[in-house]
Amino acid sequence: MVIEKILSEYRSNTFDFREYAYPSDELAYLFDEWVPYYGMKYAICKVLCPSSILEIGVRYGYSAITFLKAAPNATYVGIDNDTDTYGGSSGAIHWARKITGGYDTAFIIADSQKMTSFPGDRYDLIHIDGQQDGDGTFHDLELALPKARWILVDGYFWSGENMLSATHFLKKYSRFIEYAAVIPGYAGDFLIKTNDSVKSFGTQERSSLSLEGEYDYAYFQNDCGGYDSFKRTKGRILEDPRLIAAYLLAAPSEGKRVLDLGCGRGELSFALAQSGADVIGIDYSRAAIDIAQKTYDNVEVSGELTFVCADALTFSFEGEYDAVVATDFVEHVEQEALDRILKNCAVHLKSGGRLILHTAPNRHYYDAHYPLLRRKSREAGCYLPANPRTYYEDLMHINEQTPEELESLLNRHFDHVRVWVAPDDGMVGSLAGGYTQEEMNASRSIFAVASSQPISAEELTSTLSQNPLDKSALCVEMELLHFPGEMEVNRRYTLQVRLWNRGGESLMSLPPYPVHVSYHWLDEYGKMVVFDGIRTPLMPPLPPMGVRDVSVEILTPRDEGAYTLQITLVQEFQFWFEDSLPNVPLSVKCTIQNNISQEKSN
Repeated sequence: MVIEKILSEYRSNTFDFREYAYPSDELAYLFDEWVPYYGMKYAICKVLCPSSILEIGVRYGYSAITFLKAAPNATYVGIDNDTDTYGGSSGAIHWARKITGGYDTAFIIADSQKMTSFPGDRYDLIHIDGQQDGDGTFHDLELALPKARWILVDGYFWSGENMLSATHFLKKYSRFIEYAAVIPGYAGDFLIKTNDSVKSFGTQERSSLSLEGEYDYAYFQNDCGGYDSFKRTKGRILEDPRLIAAYLLAAPSEGKRVLDLGCGRGELSFALAQSGADVIGIDYSRAAIDIAQKTYDNVEVSGELTFVCADALTFSFEGEYDAVVATDFVEHVEQEALDRILKNCAVHLKSGGRLILHTAPNRHYYDAHYPLLRRKSREAGCYLPANPRTYYEDLMHINEQTPEELESLLNRHFDHVRVWVAPDDGMVGSLAGGYTQEEMNASRSIFAVASSQPISAEELTSTLSQNPLDKSALCVEMELLHFPGEMEVNRRYTLQVRLWNRGGESLMSLPPYPVHVSYHWLDEYGKMVVFDGIRTPLMPPLPPMGVRDVSVEILTPRDEGAYTLQITLVQEFQFWFEDSLPNVPLSVKCTIQNNISQEKSN
């Protein structure tokens, strides 16, 4: 509705900024082109009817007089560096003062890039000059956000940097924005309407205690790492490498006690308990514990699973634990508090028990590696923001680590410590050795294991890797628990397959040679029509003599007919299991048809 009113006003108004233009303006040759440009600004201001206006980048005051003609009763504050940089013109502000002399105005000569906040309280409209570079535009937008009902970004299309930085701002601070619209034209106007919650922006004290309320449902369901996987799998399958690594390193089994610090939604706690361990997951966020309890309270697990809403700093560590895990916990806790928590962990771990940590980002990534990415991006004509963190990361990451700092901290409380880095999609990383300093800096994840007993890098590497299997030690049996005799063409189905690992090798979907469940399709003549079926991971790993029901996803062939489905396993880059095992694959016959449901209803 607002945009329609603006466009209607734009089509009907006859405002012409040239009546107020500086005669000797070096850009006077563009004046005719600028008439609709300022006509749109007039229309925007006329419809918004602001009572207070702040403008960043005044130059000769053409936007200032345009706004004041549209809203003559408004107060106006203009900030200008009064230099020739970024489209400015030294001395031009004197002309701006002259043409706006009859209005309630104030002009400040200052560099907005050196400001940490804009003057005054709140404004109905803040106008951001479009002649900044991308970083300058982003900086001014961040300062404008808590002080504006409306923000108008001038010259949205002036440059790719300007456009991309404004768009990145919109993504990062979407929780404070009611809506935004781009109005095409000579240079494009980007109009942003803030919402009421913006009044709290920048007021939060950055400490773990003061931020407790920020760890709400929206955070855990829409931003906290792994939220998309949690939604898709209903928290039943570990897909995030950081959680998989913590699970493997904790080595859960029947009778083991595990404490999960900062358990969040509870997917790691659940996986550990599913494998027989007795697990306590604690988090000081009531929202996190509510999500965990609602997700897992009625789900049967092999061990005991308890969720407790508690602060790790004051939580009563009762008895001893075989493992304490803390994934993406360290960066959210002040250093002094973290030191006390680690001391408690060391005291309450059994002899040989392990503290297992993951934290991100590795601060070297942002300090050393990211600037290189920014430079390459600029050379390619693209834009990366100076600060790539999300809103929540900016707010909540109060103790980002380097590997060296984390190792030093752990060494205060543990006799043996292993710290390594890995890329976001990896687990072993520098643990296997051979990493250059550049590779260390480029890795965002930091993993650590601490214990009272020696920790072998080779043992950790083996735990986090799937090496080539010994074919002579393999023995696998499969049973299809339910299978529809008829299926539709080119449609995905999920089948339940019971898998027994009766051999001596663990089956794991880990690099560099992951094991997956897959399938082939044969037509009625035995001709292979699909060889490489969809891969289903085995996570957690299936140990020797273990049994598990696996949800196997398949995609049916595109053509109707009689088919044979062969369910099998594959170790990637090595072999298909049917090449070595006599009872693999598991074969079932079926009919693939078009529109089965419609045919049955007829």
